[in-house]
Amino acid sequence: MAKRRISLTHRKQRPVLTDMLPFEVPPTFSNRGYYRFLRKYSVEIENRQLRWICDKPILDQTMKLLFGIHKHTPVNTEVVTEWGKQKTRRFVSLGKCQMATIPFNFRVAHNLDGRTLSVIHPRNQIEVASFYATHSALIIYHTSVSEFSIRRPASVSRYVYFKDKLHEQRLDVIAGVEEDGKEYEQIGSYFVYKEFRNIHRFFESRKYHRSEKKYDAMVQIDVSKCFDSIYTHSLPWAILGKDQTKFGLEESKKTFGGRFDALMQNLNHKETNGIVIGPEFSRIFAEIILQSIDFKLVERLRAAENLRHKVDYEIFRYVDDFFVFYNDESTRTKIFDALQDLLKSKKLSINTAKIKHYQKPIITEITIAKERVSALLNEQISPKCEEEDSASPLTSPTKNLVCSINTNRLIIGYKSAIKESGITYGELLNYTFAIAENKIEKLFKVYVGCDNSDRNRRRLSRSLLAIMEFSFFAYSASPKVNHTIRLCRMIATSVDFLNSQNFPHELKHLLFKYVHDNVVQQLDKNTMSAYREVESLYLLLSLSQIGREYWLPPPILLRHFLIKEEKGTGNYCRPAGFMSHFSITILLTYIKDKVRYTKLKDFLEAHIVAKLEHTKALCHEDTEALIMLLDLIICPYISTATKERIGQTFGLDPASFMSVQASNDHWFTAWGDKFDLGRELDAKRSREVY
Repeated sequence: MAKRRISLTHRKQRPVLTDMLPFEVPPTFSNRGYYRFLRKYSVEIENRQLRWICDKPILDQTMKLLFGIHKHTPVNTEVVTEWGKQKTRRFVSLGKCQMATIPFNFRVAHNLDGRTLSVIHPRNQIEVASFYATHSALIIYHTSVSEFSIRRPASVSRYVYFKDKLHEQRLDVIAGVEEDGKEYEQIGSYFVYKEFRNIHRFFESRKYHRSEKKYDAMVQIDVSKCFDSIYTHSLPWAILGKDQTKFGLEESKKTFGGRFDALMQNLNHKETNGIVIGPEFSRIFAEIILQSIDFKLVERLRAAENLRHKVDYEIFRYVDDFFVFYNDESTRTKIFDALQDLLKSKKLSINTAKIKHYQKPIITEITIAKERVSALLNEQISPKCEEEDSASPLTSPTKNLVCSINTNRLIIGYKSAIKESGITYGELLNYTFAIAENKIEKLFKVYVGCDNSDRNRRRLSRSLLAIMEFSFFAYSASPKVNHTIRLCRMIATSVDFLNSQNFPHELKHLLFKYVHDNVVQQLDKNTMSAYREVESLYLLLSLSQIGREYWLPPPILLRHFLIKEEKGTGNYCRPAGFMSHFSITILLTYIKDKVRYTKLKDFLEAHIVAKLEHTKALCHEDTEALIMLLDLIICPYISTATKERIGQTFGLDPASFMSVQASNDHWFTAWGDKFDLGRELDAKRSREVY
């Protein structure tokens, strides 16, 4: 299928859609509704002004709320001409806006100690978008000075390409014209990246093989807690020099580096130690600092050690991982010492526990495991359509589905590949699930080409059940968010296919019952905690797709969300503290208006009000609080009285509340008909974890 190319517009608002959110946010949560709001009213920050296009003052209250502007601050107006049409532009000085905010932090499973990811405040998202639009050329320049980097911005995305059948089916646009809700809204990033979007592609590239042919050994070096350790002032130091920056402090604040530094502080509550983790712009910030280290490392090794890059050694860097090829041990030592010293100058360090040494053949453990797993899955899962001659020459031959899967053999072979390669399940699970997804899609394609017989339906059901059994086994060893997303995609695809093919009830529900039992098992095993929240929310939504027979009883939901029933009163309470916005909105999406959950929803509404009252003093600067306000006042599942109490927490009188409520029908959480789990899971394909 030929590629289809769609031109991208709305450059000033587009980074809000592509570069602001961590990949790991729940499927109900996105910037799509917010992006449409910004685009509709041409909201932007330009020349130290907050601007928007609106003929009447109906948005003034919403803009003041979004940007922390005092309610009595006057809004200025001017008439401008855009594309031959006169419009009223409304604006406020940026100095009137409270731009230092508190990000919404949430934890996900990662190694032993978990990882904190961040959603930044809506007003800072516009500030970052404005910075991108103004400084994209400088970003590209400062991320192109290193010979090492194999993942860096190379240009601004001008088009989005579609070549798979899913996009082709869902795309419905006139070339060059954007429309709401179309598939182009899933573009992965604001910039085009060079050269590898995934580290494993580097291991299988010609560059890697060429370096192995030229050098005898390789060492992999990881920067310890890179994003947590970055000192924001390191960026102007990297661009201007540390001494020049300190001696001309006020002047440096007006430069590209100084503005980027101030921006990163504003969106992280003025913190200078560490940057937010998750958004793409944080990786760009880190990339500029690391590129300056790359450049200085080449210069130092040439001047002090007479070592020449691509002659005596060759280095590749993917984000914060360095891959150093060399021949002599003395060369490796000199590179290590120089790199350690340069990182220290930027308040960074090498993670000595993660250093890995390789001799020829220079092949990583993951590459070995991938080769074995690929062969295993291709051998064990091989659906095909076989023709069987009929007894009569007058009738067509029957077409039978053939796909016999021995689950035990598959699981034992997979465990052997993991064990013998010396890696963990988590390191290989993304790759494994990618193959499993493709196998399911191939199974469905082959089935469609076979006869519509009971025997073929039973064979498909057994094969699908075997793949799911293997997938849940592998998933249980490493239930991280990215693995959960892939598992949920397999479930959603399977459920949709069986329903579309009108499978008999008993065959469909063999799979549905298996999915239900295993999801409940995972929910029981991984009860809500500081490190496990988002993973289980995906599974809960996935469970909601298989029918009313599998609605979870209230006690299971209460146990998972750490809600308890008080003895004597029978009232619900949550001793573990307040639930996050993600847990609240996913739970509301799951229980909706179902009668069996009435008591749980009453508790949830009281819990929401109590949580916002607790953050009342800082609610205008607190990202989670503001997002809760915007999402919940348009939620179809909670009462009008609760919505009004939420508005009162933010000091909104009835008129202001009505104005904010009417300003947009979708902000960050997709409610009701606006939420399609299958579509949202498909959208994640364009933004896989780096």
